[in-house]
Amino acid sequence: MGIKMYQCSFLKARPVIYWLAFLFLPVTVIAQSAGELDTRLQNGRLLLDQQKYEMAMAEFVPVVNAQKNYRNLPQALYLYSVAALNAKRIREAGGRIDQLLQQFPAWENLDEARYVGAAIAFEQKDNAKAMALLEAIKAKEFDDEKAQIKSLYLPRITEKDVFTQLYRQYPDDRELAVVYADKLAGGWYTEADKETLENIVSKFKLDKKKYSGKALASGRKTQYNVAVLLPFGLNEPNSSQALRKNQFVSDLYAGMQMAKDSLARNNIILNLYAYDAPADTNRVKKVLNLPEMANMDLIIGPVYKSANKIISRFAQQHQIIAVNPLSDDISLIRNNPYLYLFQPSIATQARKSANFAYDNFGPKGAVIVYSNTTDGMEFARVYRSEFEKRGGKVLLSKAVSPSSTASGLYTGVDFANVGHLMIASNSMPVAVNTISTLERLNNKIPVITFSSWLEVSQINLNQLDNQEIYFLSPKFVDTSLPTVREFKKDYSARYHIPPSVYAYTGFDLLYYFGNILARHGAHFNSTLATEGPISGAFFQGIGFTAERDNQYIPLLKLDNLQLNVVNPVFK
Repeated sequence: MGIKMYQCSFLKARPVIYWLAFLFLPVTVIAQSAGELDTRLQNGRLLLDQQKYEMAMAEFVPVVNAQKNYRNLPQALYLYSVAALNAKRIREAGGRIDQLLQQFPAWENLDEARYVGAAIAFEQKDNAKAMALLEAIKAKEFDDEKAQIKSLYLPRITEKDVFTQLYRQYPDDRELAVVYADKLAGGWYTEADKETLENIVSKFKLDKKKYSGKALASGRKTQYNVAVLLPFGLNEPNSSQALRKNQFVSDLYAGMQMAKDSLARNNIILNLYAYDAPADTNRVKKVLNLPEMANMDLIIGPVYKSANKIISRFAQQHQIIAVNPLSDDISLIRNNPYLYLFQPSIATQARKSANFAYDNFGPKGAVIVYSNTTDGMEFARVYRSEFEKRGGKVLLSKAVSPSSTASGLYTGVDFANVGHLMIASNSMPVAVNTISTLERLNNKIPVITFSSWLEVSQINLNQLDNQEIYFLSPKFVDTSLPTVREFKKDYSARYHIPPSVYAYTGFDLLYYFGNILARHGAHFNSTLATEGPISGAFFQGIGFTAERDNQYIPLLKLDNLQLNVVNPVFK
């Protein structure tokens, strides 16, 4: 959920929406002089540049409530809407941008306001309003941005009648027409659409083969069969211990069931077939030898590494894509184009972290501290390789045992030369020692580490907030969002327990790949890279590009004790 959008120097930069936690801003508006308002406006602009959107909004409040004759009011309304949009305060963003468009129709930068207004309207699913605002922008310099925002949001429309109406309103809009053609080819097509599709292909000179009758017939189905191979524990004793052991499986599958129902409401029909697939490879073989397995369109699971060779051979032989829902082990999918990881691998997490550090923490060198476990060593190796490949310098790379007290961890480190720390360790002593060391320094040193630090009871959130710490959190779910709260309510009513992270995983996995099946058919491994990253229903991002593990990893940072995503999907 994010778009390309603008900061204060709109025509010089096209920044990004960063989805942050929802906060209320209690304010008292006091009449201020024009000079004081100008100062507020400038302060807000600086905070906006620093991506401190809630703080920027607080600075802008007295300015946007100034008298209409205040000369910089249009700019203040615009900047406030940008900050509110970044902070997920969509209703407030929409109110201010509407005020600007209605009260200042002669503002010199009105096209900028129209574009942001279109972004807000798309977020509110008011697609007709968004298209009307984009249509009103006549300046050629906006053509690329208009095409990008339409290509981002129009594919998200899941109701055929809504899209059909939009196409009737804007039959000459190329981006809208191309997305409509793709949606017709991806599952919406009926014989009644034949003339419309042919007209689009002819008018916009699209690839006739892609939209031919033969391609339409072979590229889609009315419903898809999905096999779910999970360790349900059907042959285990029905004890409380066994139930607790398999609760993650129940949650995962329950999330899938919820996604299946949501997809059905969008006319995407999936048939789920559940099979018990424990660590016992012989039982997994028996499942895969069932006659119906060869007719599956997608396989989710198995989760245990012991079955990897078996599923790998089966997937390649029958050309059926299999997705491991939980593993971050890149070795499981190597050399097989039909295997995917729904989670980002350890290597991908390290690579993306190194690039973030190089792009954001300046030229000074890095200190890497890592657990001497298999995952920790792999993380450190890939991180160092990627950071140095980009041109960075690693001053020190130090392994720490998970059982170590971490005393003297930073002995001999000259922090004056350190640009950032990469701490690839979940160890409580390492976390405590690092924080106590940072608190003794005069300057803040950026740190990238794991979100498990947020759960270390020996460190309070204020200590973490006071430092510049970025937390890797692949499964972060912003529970303040209305969609998450609604899901929790529906899930609890249906299953009588609140959803766990496994329930969110099951939902996002099936919802994402269900939509992929509807758009590309079962052999989507050759076209998935064209999708690009998107926000999940609950997770911050899902995207495979040219890889077969999720390439998006959210980085979180505390700001006023609120966790914010600093590297949103869309840039």
